[in-house]
Amino acid sequence: MRQYSALKYLAYKFIFISTVLFAVFVSISIAADNLAISIGVLGLIFLIIAKEFKFKKEDLPIGLFSLKEFFSSVFSLNPIHSLLNFQYIWHFAPYWITSRSKANFTLIVNVLGVFTIIGALGLYFNAFFGIRPVDIFSVGINNLYFVKPMPGIFGFSGCASYAGIIMVMSSFFFGSLGIFLNNKFYYLVSILALFAGILAQEMADWLAIIVSILCLPLILRNKKTLILLLLFAVVSIGLYNTSFIQKRLNQTIYYEKDPSIVIRFAMMKASLEVFKESSMFRKIFGYGPSFGAQVIHKKAVFYYKQMAIKNHIDPNIEVPTTIDNFYFNTLMNSGLFGLAMILCAFFTLLVNNIKRLKSVDTQQKGILVGIILGLIAFYVASGFDNLLGSAQVSIYLSFMLGLAEIGLKNNIL
Repeated sequence: MRQYSALKYLAYKFIFISTVLFAVFVSISIAADNLAISIGVLGLIFLIIAKEFKFKKEDLPIGLFSLKEFFSSVFSLNPIHSLLNFQYIWHFAPYWITSRSKANFTLIVNVLGVFTIIGALGLYFNAFFGIRPVDIFSVGINNLYFVKPMPGIFGFSGCASYAGIIMVMSSFFFGSLGIFLNNKFYYLVSILALFAGILAQEMADWLAIIVSILCLPLILRNKKTLILLLLFAVVSIGLYNTSFIQKRLNQTIYYEKDPSIVIRFAMMKASLEVFKESSMFRKIFGYGPSFGAQVIHKKAVFYYKQMAIKNHIDPNIEVPTTIDNFYFNTLMNSGLFGLAMILCAFFTLLVNNIKRLKSVDTQQKGILVGIILGLIAFYVASGFDNLLGSAQVSIYLSFMLGLAEIGLKNNIL
């Protein structure tokens, strides 16, 4: 018994340390996230040995995420390679770690807020001064100069689309907490994160913001909702008058002249064609993690060249070996079986959190509304990028879902 008690104590210490590290690094460093996962997984192992780990019904959606990746690996074109990659464990470990943490919710959220601001500032530096955050000190303050925001920027956390959706989801989470708790610091984090997400210049994120805001009346029906919608309309009109937003919107409206958008359409068309030609086994189980993109690549190149010539744009632009649509990517990697699992997980996450709104206190309602709006934004943006396939984004999402469970522990239906 003493041995189990010691293991239990050590387990929760490791899990606490891991949770704090996630709060510090999920917005700014994928490398440090891996350190947090390593410490947290060790804590989970100790917790299992001490017979303290139990499954809860709230774990089901995250379990489906992992199972989808696991089965995709088992039926992969190269099962050994896919299984030994361990992304079906690693990407979603933050949820299992954080949701079992006994850390103080407010402490973790405040730490997360501080480092979300730092992550946002990284995007600002790149957007307005044309430098990466890691180069700030080497460049020197005297050499900084103002530049117009450019597409493809990145902050501390790398790819603009990944940094952008992280900031958008953070904005909804902290904004909701700010509203329900009347906390000025959370308002500040939300505003800074929102504009950082906008400056990432990913149209998918802009669309995600719009759809989530428009869904707000379906979740909350009070005066605050009307005020927020009016404020959103005013801000949107103001932002529309900025040149870089008008430029990006015009690129989207006239998408046939934008190679990056045409490439996405070529990827989707190639995915459908390859899916139709695939054997029944591959239609059901897919080709395995990352293999789907390789299988469709030749057709994607062919369709891009075809569309490019038709629309008088450069047909020789290199088409990346990716599928920039999570749902098409899942279809090719995991088949109909995997796509059904992930859609079930997405639906369950959303519905369960909406149901919880019926009987929670003010702080918990703030958590839930922030998570729900963030999930809607994530689902929308996933239609334009393989977000859950990114370690950076899946670790962030897993952590946030786990963090929500800490705040809801006292009143879970």
